[in-house]
Amino acid sequence: MIVNVTSSNPGLKSIFKHPDQMITMDANFLIPPDRSKHAKYSFRFPKFKEVWLDPIFEAFPNLAIHEAVYDELVIPSVQFYIDSQINSTPRRLVVHQDAALTPEEKVLRDSIEEKICPLTKYEPLLDNKEDRGEVKSLAFIAIKELLYFAANDSNAIQLVEKAEEWTTGLDNV
Repeated sequence: MIVNVTSSNPGLKSIFKHPDQMITMDANFLIPPDRSKHAKYSFRFPKFKEVWLDPIFEAFPNLAIHEAVYDELVIPSVQFYIDSQINSTPRRLVVHQDAALTPEEKVLRDSIEEKICPLTKYEPLLDNKEDRGEVKSLAFIAIKELLYFAANDSNAIQLVEKAEEWTTGLDNV
């Protein structure tokens, strides 16, 4: 990866200056990497929680996930941790729910999903799991005019970075 050190990322600067902005996260941001038993490098959840999740939840008070991402969290330790963040007082994690969208927002969300889906592995008619969380999250945050999506997925990043070129409808993310 090439890192440009001659200029700073304006989005990252904005988040550091105003950490209370909503940041919606993808499942791959919350699940320990290389969970297979044969991986050369892997994190057990307690260490991942200590060095990655806890610092994120301490630094940023307004984090969110989409309900489709929540459904992807099948590892019990991850589920328990995320549930504890959702149920904490004050709440440390919001779950975006499509049911909260107005009828007009649902139409707009559907149109953005239609633009995004051909660029992913998600097939709405099958409602398959592959890329569903990314598609649902990105469409939701675009409609709600939320600026930030945290993901460790090159395709999701390209959907945002090439929004104008690919006409994804994600220009404001």
